[in-house]
Amino acid sequence: MFASFGEGNKEMRSIITPIIALSSGWVMIYADRLSISPVLNLIRQQFGLSFASVSVVVSIYFLAYVGFTIPATIAAERWGYRRIMFYFFLLAALSLLAAGALGYSYLLLVLFMGLHGAGAGAYYPTAYRISSVLPSQRRGLTASLINSGMGFGTIAGLLLAGPVLKLFDSWQMMLILLSVPTLIVAYALKRATEEPPHPEGKSAEMRSIYIKLLKNRSFAMLCAAMFCSLYGYWVILTWGPTYLQESRGLGILYSGAATAIFSAVAIPSSIAISHVSDKVGRKAIAMTILPLASIAIFLMAIGSNLVTVILAIAAYGVVGKLTLDPLVIAWVGEFIGQEQIGSALSLLNVAAMSSSILAPLITGVLADYTGGLAGGFYFGAVIVLFGFVFVAVAREKRSDRF
Repeated sequence: MFASFGEGNKEMRSIITPIIALSSGWVMIYADRLSISPVLNLIRQQFGLSFASVSVVVSIYFLAYVGFTIPATIAAERWGYRRIMFYFFLLAALSLLAAGALGYSYLLLVLFMGLHGAGAGAYYPTAYRISSVLPSQRRGLTASLINSGMGFGTIAGLLLAGPVLKLFDSWQMMLILLSVPTLIVAYALKRATEEPPHPEGKSAEMRSIYIKLLKNRSFAMLCAAMFCSLYGYWVILTWGPTYLQESRGLGILYSGAATAIFSAVAIPSSIAISHVSDKVGRKAIAMTILPLASIAIFLMAIGSNLVTVILAIAAYGVVGKLTLDPLVIAWVGEFIGQEQIGSALSLLNVAAMSSSILAPLITGVLADYTGGLAGGFYFGAVIVLFGFVFVAVAREKRSDRF
């Protein structure tokens, strides 16, 4: 009996340890990338930039992030997912350190943020390929537990700027401080995860696999839906703190904290909704939350007072991107075979995160043109609503298996 109990504990640790490690990876990815949002206005003023120009600091990160996702997946298929995940995460840590230590000019800051994005670009396909070998009967719950790191990282990134500025009077120090735990997590990921199986000859078939994936209507529709969902998400995360600073008069600390509310709400709601989706299916839930997410973003812009805006931010936490993500990942895993899941997730990530290149820049251009950020939020709400249409077209039946 005691031997059986010991074996049970060992098996439990073999599941929990990689989940914690992979979740920690998302904590640092999101804390690193979002720490810059509360200080965007400060950077804009320091370098004398327009809204559109300062948005390039964020868009270049995502351009590199998206651009390196599929090459990193191809490299992972050849040299191993754990190895590529580790080396790219190491690049993310070192380039973040360089951005803080050397990014005292606009061009250098853009350069190092681009390298940081390239380093982060391998994490989505490698992390979820590694997690795909965990027990499948709780795929939605497992994905949401790993994804919870995004919520914690979002909160950490948005809350860090204020205290660091108060202590060091330097937003660059914030990037330097974040590079240390990023480096630690890189080594933790290497030690706590196991390499998934590699089907022979797959690397030579990558191009044909991507073509087949895009020909799968349900998969293509989910890619489009994720693009729409993430567009609104990055409008909020990139420009939310600045919007609250300029339109509501909040300081950097409070604007970051107010924006982070939705992530705090999203962590438990995402886990609960994903658990329900394991029983009732993904499509009905996705079709419900996307219109609600659109309404929440619209209310953030139209809200007549701070209380209304904060309530809208909290509501978005329940129905927003962090809730939709694990639903779609689990959905894809149910009709894409294990041998294609790494490629599918990398392609899904590229499609979804393409919106992160456009959302900061388009919102910045609209702000320069209209004189305020509200127009960018209205536009983001419309884009999110289109996601409902794409989800409605996608199929959920297992007979549609790729």
